[in-house]
Amino acid sequence: MSVDVARIGQAAAASRILLRGQHPGRHFVRTVTALAIATLAVGASSAQAQSASGPAPTGLVVGSGNYFSPIVEDLDRAVRFYRDGLGLEVQGAPGDAAENPSLRAMFGLPDAKIRWAIARTPAVPGGGVEIVEISGAGGRRLDRRLEDAGAISFVVTVRDLDATLARLVQLGAPVVSTKGPVTLTGGGQKMRIVVVKDFDGHFVELTEPEELPSTAAPPTANVLAVRLRLAVHDAETAARLYRDELGLPARAPIGDFGANPDVLAALGLSGGQYRVALQTVPTSGLFFDFLDFRGVERNAVPGRIEDFGSTRVQLRVRDIDAAIAAFEKFGGEVVSTGGRPLDLPAGNSTLKMAIVRDPNDLFVVLIQS
Repeated sequence: MSVDVARIGQAAAASRILLRGQHPGRHFVRTVTALAIATLAVGASSAQAQSASGPAPTGLVVGSGNYFSPIVEDLDRAVRFYRDGLGLEVQGAPGDAAENPSLRAMFGLPDAKIRWAIARTPAVPGGGVEIVEISGAGGRRLDRRLEDAGAISFVVTVRDLDATLARLVQLGAPVVSTKGPVTLTGGGQKMRIVVVKDFDGHFVELTEPEELPSTAAPPTANVLAVRLRLAVHDAETAARLYRDELGLPARAPIGDFGANPDVLAALGLSGGQYRVALQTVPTSGLFFDFLDFRGVERNAVPGRIEDFGSTRVQLRVRDIDAAIAAFEKFGGEVVSTGGRPLDLPAGNSTLKMAIVRDPNDLFVVLIQS
């Protein structure tokens, strides 16, 4: 685990871990309606590598840590999906919180068993997937569909979609897209896209643009770019929390609802409409977007942090108390033991941290910077 475990447990310099993102061009800003999902898949220009930094912080959020942290039932099985299937590189041996009560308290699970592994791609310096196994806490599987609030998609640009999909299917990953890979046009080029699920119900969207991003990563690196997209109850409300209260800049105005049948098929839907709020995490440049729907049945699937299918993300903030107040204003809550931030040892210093549940059941690790 990056900032919250590796630095706490091993005194690593994880506070420097940032996801490098890419900045949108003007043509991207205009493409926010019928093909919104397609353009989200590759960003402004797939010919550009993910850049070294994002916009300067102007609000509470000043950056992000490792960007995608799925909660899983079986760590070894999940590693096979992200390493052997997706092609990420696993970093070192799994971590264990058995001797770290402070970490377990941060999760609000003082008696749980927590293990984790980190998987990265050299194409995204500092970024990674933090796979977290929680046991002994009564966790259950969350059966969310992609359109249900709380479902988060880990969107990855890959060198070879067909080969990646074949590996994942061979491992047993279900395909969500109703027609398999589809070809979409957005941002001035064509791209292929398909959505699968990992073994615990997290959605992973594979995209292969017509022109791959330039990268200094070796040819063995399969994943070339990443982003996050969260299904929410209402995109405008989510934008008010993350943009107006927390300070994530919008890349474009929220578009109208679209109903492109190929986009819907890629998302596993046969009808309905979708729209998206496009936002970027300051400093790290992580594209963090919010998707909502109308005209489709959406189930309420509340989840706890110990439930398989829940997801964490990490945000670095100027003022953790003010950030918590922003989440609480929109119905969020602190899940860490005691309902307040905790001081966790980190080498010769401490980090003030807390995990909050946001209004859409995403678990956000807040780290005071």
